[in-house]
Amino acid sequence: MASLLDSVRQLMTSDMVGTIGKSLGVDTSMVQRGLDVAGPLLQSGLANRSQTSAGLDGIMGMLPKDGGASLLGSLGNLAGMLGKGGLLGSVASSGLLSGIFGSGTSAIGKTLSDRFGFSATPLLGLAASALLGQLAKTAQDQKLTSGGIARMLQNEASNTQGKLKPEVQTVLNEALDAGKQAETLKQAFTDAEWTKVRLAPLAAVSYVMKSSPSGLVGRVKELTAAGDAMTTALKDVGPTSLLNVAFGNIGPSLESDPQVEEKSRGDVLNLLKDAAAAVRAKAPKEASAFGKTLVVVATKVAEATKEGGFLGMGGALVSPEEQVALDEIKSAVASRQAAASEKG
Repeated sequence: MASLLDSVRQLMTSDMVGTIGKSLGVDTSMVQRGLDVAGPLLQSGLANRSQTSAGLDGIMGMLPKDGGASLLGSLGNLAGMLGKGGLLGSVASSGLLSGIFGSGTSAIGKTLSDRFGFSATPLLGLAASALLGQLAKTAQDQKLTSGGIARMLQNEASNTQGKLKPEVQTVLNEALDAGKQAETLKQAFTDAEWTKVRLAPLAAVSYVMKSSPSGLVGRVKELTAAGDAMTTALKDVGPTSLLNVAFGNIGPSLESDPQVEEKSRGDVLNLLKDAAAAVRAKAPKEASAFGKTLVVVATKVAEATKEGGFLGMGGALVSPEEQVALDEIKSAVASRQAAASEKG
């Protein structure tokens, strides 16, 4: 009987690999190299999760009720969407990858991306869809209980480990190690602290935007500028850095969140102060980069549209109100050492 990985490999036909390559803008040989690692990596992640009751419950919750037909039937469409952010929106953010790798998702994705030279997270998401779809189909066909699924995942992962090529095993180990380091970093924070850290970029954006509203068109420009700034900031950070672990899956745009939008401006500023304080306490070596990134994102928002003027003529790139907001953000997220230096 074919294993889950063997079944997934059969799904990844040459035509499918070609479609993926065109969508991502990379050579098919690179796509295949990525898939060679993605399959065993996902298999290992699922096997690890299945060892606890909570993890197994999470896996069961990810399996489609139609025996995998929905996931397996949509693979071709998803393959064509990889380069357009579509898969990240429909798969990664819906919980498949985070359900498998938890807080290590962005660290694992960036480790693979740095290794392969292209954004590997969408490819990992596609492989996750295929593997979970096949898992659901197999479970339905064989009438497996949750315990049977756990045993199958663990047995197949163990069998796979002994057959991997050395170069695949090396990349696999690097990715899994990065995921573990990311999980350890996240666990240093309380859930409340981590939520504030994760919301900090959006809080900085919101604080500036509300200081001098720019209308619907201006708002779109400002959010786009914020997303671009975050993408740039994350480009060269390490896979296990706080910035990547917290924000690596933020995508090309920053969407509103009630936890920020429904707060007063004073509460938003306090959120930024609390987030910065948590980072100083739990990840002090990351505090400077964390604060600078928030300031850069906020500044790009302020500079995205001119304030004042008439019909595009005149006006200031940064309004007085926005400048005040930027100064307040800088003060809120500054390290204690930097703040003391400025006072001196």
